[in-house]
Amino acid sequence: MASSNVSEALKLRQKYKHFRVLVIGRANTGKTTLLKRVCNTDEDPCIYDEQGGNLLEPMDGRGLHDVNHPFAFKSNPEFIFHDSPGFEAGGEEELTRVREFIEKCRKATEVEDQLHAIWFCFKLDKARPLHKLEMEFFTAKHSGNVPVIAIFTQFDDLITQVMKRKLNKEMNRENALVYLMEHFQKPLEECLVPPKAYLSLEGMHENEGDAQKQVKDLMQKTANSLDDPSLKLLFVSIQKNNLELCIQYAVIHTEVEKFTLDRDIVYVLQWFRHVY
Repeated sequence: MASSNVSEALKLRQKYKHFRVLVIGRANTGKTTLLKRVCNTDEDPCIYDEQGGNLLEPMDGRGLHDVNHPFAFKSNPEFIFHDSPGFEAGGEEELTRVREFIEKCRKATEVEDQLHAIWFCFKLDKARPLHKLEMEFFTAKHSGNVPVIAIFTQFDDLITQVMKRKLNKEMNRENALVYLMEHFQKPLEECLVPPKAYLSLEGMHENEGDAQKQVKDLMQKTANSLDDPSLKLLFVSIQKNNLELCIQYAVIHTEVEKFTLDRDIVYVLQWFRHVY
């Protein structure tokens, strides 16, 4: 890589400092648990005012459901989150607020104030299928082409809901996967503007298990959904859950056969912002 490109990489690092994510989902979908896993913390987030300044005290989950109030975790403050309680609870008014928020971010002149990704969480519950307003969200093109990742939470609960005693564990799991596809993922895939990627989660509240592996999958799918190279670099470099992802993109974007230590090491390290 040419020295001019290394210089450009350093400029990008100065310009792109925070990755902003809108998290949408009904109550009890496990959003806070997921975000704590993403940021590797057990602490509650800190809430900002609407101007993004004056860091307030941790709020123990209170006040998180105003989409215009950003919040972050001290363990990884480079992630800025916004939360919407979903459209079932707030109805059409909440859908309108979310669309207005997305539009406001689209018009922002500073990269810091723009929205970079949406994580839409759906609780897998047979008694509460996809709401019509949730489906309506995917009928209009999102301003700024912000990628949406559909996250199906509490898959282990769905297994219990569809479980048949005469079937073994593997067969019940397969039945739950079929139900997920038919009643959740397929309807979303058929929308005018479907999500960019899909992911199911289970056991995220448990200390044992593969919670971090599932977070790694979310990091991979989010990175793959980003079209802007600068945003991809920002996201991959600030996430701390998937070192393999950093290595993967560093290799992909480096001419290995022409690599020289003194010339290219700075560029390679751009993908490892959390350690450099």
